[in-house]
Amino acid sequence: MIRRLAIAGLLLLGLSSAARAVELRLVYIEQDASPYLTGSGPIIPARPGIAVELVQRTVTRLGGRLVLTRMPARRMIQEVKAGRQDGVLGFRYSAERAQDLVFPMRDGQPDATRHAARLAHSLYRRQGSAITWDGRRVGGLTTPLAVSSTQLVADALQAQGIEIIRIENSGQMFAMLALERVDAVVSIDIIGDRQMVEQPSTQAGTRIEKVIPPVLIEDFHVPLGHAFHAANRDFAERLWRMIGELRDATYAELTPVYVTTSP
Repeated sequence: MIRRLAIAGLLLLGLSSAARAVELRLVYIEQDASPYLTGSGPIIPARPGIAVELVQRTVTRLGGRLVLTRMPARRMIQEVKAGRQDGVLGFRYSAERAQDLVFPMRDGQPDATRHAARLAHSLYRRQGSAITWDGRRVGGLTTPLAVSSTQLVADALQAQGIEIIRIENSGQMFAMLALERVDAVVSIDIIGDRQMVEQPSTQAGTRIEKVIPPVLIEDFHVPLGHAFHAANRDFAERLWRMIGELRDATYAELTPVYVTTSP
């Protein structure tokens, strides 16, 4: 009799744990942001991007259930506020966004150790060129600066009075740099570093190099709606902490899968 009661208690405990499994509904943009978020439109591809796979692994590790939806950026916060979504996968912190979303914070600032993606945008030039970057301004340009990074980077460069040319295909952009058709390019590091190694030399045998420091660094987090966070504080903290713990190994594993130099 006692044994039967013990077994029944264990079964009830198992059912209770299953009932407590957290369902997390996250929305993210329907624009391609490879290699972090791949594909466009509402469809989530089999290879959805490194940041998406990181969050998928994290929620699985925590025993939760992840439901993903893609939509235009302008709708995402409204969907969270309305309670139809629990949070956003891949959002930069801003004071305005923090009014509607809870970000992982430390000492009053977004916690850089718990980001889901970090986009460092750097300037690349041919070795020995006269192009300079002192952390504030680009100098020595005789051609427009080629940019494949986000609009935020393009806006920051144009604010300096720099003429830019947008080239979405990074392989084409670095080929133009190697062939001396542009003086310098700005690219996300995860793509630019690979291009720098694999892009062929110019006719003079010159190689491409990256200039330090980055032009811009952006951290993208997984902020949650206030209602979801209030009801699942422990899960939220474990989610953000696990993202930080799994991130580096996940990126090291998946970057070669997602980042190629094919045109």
